[in-house]
Amino acid sequence: MNDNERDDEELELEDIVISNSYGIGALINILERKGLITKDELLDEIERLEEEGDYWEDEIH
Repeated sequence: MNDNERDDEELELEDIVISNSYGIGALINILERKGLITKDELLDEIERLEEEGDYWEDEIH
């Protein structure tokens, strides 16, 4: 793989991450606007998942 191909792949990944972030942000805003979740609840849930540590390993396999 040459440097140009690597740069293209990194840009593609960056675009995917940015797009994903906007989508997640939009969902959070809609849920909050409808009164279904607060940002504090979201942050608490993120913290809980991070503390579990192996959450994503279980989901992937």
